[in-house]
Amino acid sequence: MNILANLKSSIIIAIMTFFIAVSVSSVSQTQVQFVPLPMAVIILLIIIIIGVLSDMVGVAATVSRTEPFNAKAAKKIFGAKTSLYLAKNGDKVASLMCDIVGDICGTISGAISAVIAIDLINYYGFSNLWTNLIIIGLASALTVGGKAFFKYYGMKNSTKIIFLVGRLLAFFYLFYDKIYGFLKKRWI
Repeated sequence: MNILANLKSSIIIAIMTFFIAVSVSSVSQTQVQFVPLPMAVIILLIIIIIGVLSDMVGVAATVSRTEPFNAKAAKKIFGAKTSLYLAKNGDKVASLMCDIVGDICGTISGAISAVIAIDLINYYGFSNLWTNLIIIGLASALTVGGKAFFKYYGMKNSTKIIFLVGRLLAFFYLFYDKIYGFLKKRWI
């Protein structure tokens, strides 16, 4: 890929990331302010888990080989073609999953951690400095520790992970295709 094409795709990714981050962050932060504290913590943990798992998928796509998926696609195993596509485009999958989804989840988890810390300070009278440090430190530790563990797992089990993701994507595409076909026959 030449430098201009790389620059163009990087600019597109940056613009797309901006709009995704703004929309997801605005929805999540405004909603977290109105939910009870235990629910806010659950939302925070879900966002951290999504970020960690997306990094794992990105790393797995980068290191996966195409040979196992070629063999499965030749046997017409469900999801093998999608898995092959993911393996062939590992750099793009890694950019999407690690750079866009993973980083957005990291940013949003930091913002939600701050909202949780503010709630603890305002409603429960906890110390301002220590509450901020502990909550944001815990969220960061879970994110970084989880990413470190699951990146290693993604490298060691890349074929299994990409095949699972390929099957899930193939299932969703099949489901979408059936619904769209049904709606197209009826109303479009």
